[in-house]
Amino acid sequence: MSNLIRISINHLTAVMAIMLMIFLFGLSALQQVPIQLTPDIERPVLQVRVNWPGASPADVDREIINRLERDLSALSGIEKIVSRSFSGSARVTITYSVHQDMDKALTLLLSELSGITGLPDDAKAPIVRTSNSDDSPIARLALTALKDNNVDVADAADIDALGRFLTTNIMDPLARVEGVSDVFKYGGNEFEMRVIIDPEKLALYRLNITTVINALRSATTQQTVGNIEAGKREYIVRVSSPSFTLAEAGHIVIRADQAENGNIIPVRLSDIARLEVKPALASSFRRLNGENAIIINLTREQGTNVVETMGRIKERIADLNQNTLKQMGIKLRVIYDETVYISSAISLVQQNIFIGGALALSILLLFMRSLLPTLIVFCAIPISVIGTFVAISALGLSINVISLAGLAFAVGMVVDASIVSQENIFRLRQAGQSAKQAAF
Repeated sequence: MSNLIRISINHLTAVMAIMLMIFLFGLSALQQVPIQLTPDIERPVLQVRVNWPGASPADVDREIINRLERDLSALSGIEKIVSRSFSGSARVTITYSVHQDMDKALTLLLSELSGITGLPDDAKAPIVRTSNSDDSPIARLALTALKDNNVDVADAADIDALGRFLTTNIMDPLARVEGVSDVFKYGGNEFEMRVIIDPEKLALYRLNITTVINALRSATTQQTVGNIEAGKREYIVRVSSPSFTLAEAGHIVIRADQAENGNIIPVRLSDIARLEVKPALASSFRRLNGENAIIINLTREQGTNVVETMGRIKERIADLNQNTLKQMGIKLRVIYDETVYISSAISLVQQNIFIGGALALSILLLFMRSLLPTLIVFCAIPISVIGTFVAISALGLSINVISLAGLAFAVGMVVDASIVSQENIFRLRQAGQSAKQAAF
């Protein structure tokens, strides 16, 4: 330590240049460090969700939960499994040990789920969600009608027209904003196509319900039609299920019979059933200030600057409100903005840092009664604080209330150390020693 002090004293210009470089690099790093409310926390939790429309909680528990628990319990590193059955859905929450590699755990979980058999045919494919801190939305938007317009954005008749461009003209543009990870929609009526089978016609054509269901399922599933080789790569070609209109759905062939003359006589869905499009049974509703609304949540990509991302989101919202949405008599409103809380929390911590530093310097000036030692202590604060952002950027950390609170404590420690050193140098200088002798 004494050698380091001696080298610093004998090479004052080099030390000042190094301090200036640290300060400048810190300012540069400060522009790149992401700003968030809280630090990123990767909790060792994975959740499996399976939707089974129309099933009771008891059926969900028997047909889905039991199978998932039986197969997933064999995974390594699991501390506990908590399962919940709902009407039409199942949730299995898996908690791993703290030191578990979550990337590996996610891969093993997906592999295990792909091999699970015996789930109900009409149950949806399992969905796996992580439990990271960046899963929470940074913005919540409400799609409502303009004051001078009578559009009800959650009414069936209006949603039928609104739903045709909601995804392509609202959700997709928001999802393309830099820094946005996912966009989720809540509220509004979902539509479903209902097939009302005539029992007499079903008996006339000698069909049963199982045959009709299998024909509909085969007409609406994704099928692999072959592979395409391009150089060293091989692509699997799949045909996605079409989006049927009432007329198109009515032409689905349930069975094809051969007449005596050899002609094929198809039995179509419209021959045995009546088709209609109706709003699906709503399980939840969204209202804002007493009016029906559609809520849109936006989550961020990990490591992005929330403040900058939110600024780009607001620009996109303003563009949508002035063009696409204005023509429909609706508008997007920001009802939750995480940057408001971020700015408030960070401003409070910054204020505490400045007040603490100012009070420390004022007391130092009061007791030492010399401006130069006080200025030297004052310079130690910005150099140490700004220089810290170089390490924060290099380690991939963020500016948040936790890191700023740590900086606030560090300012006090820096000031304490500076005061002790400066007071000792000041005392030795008063005793007649030279500047180098007093500093060493």
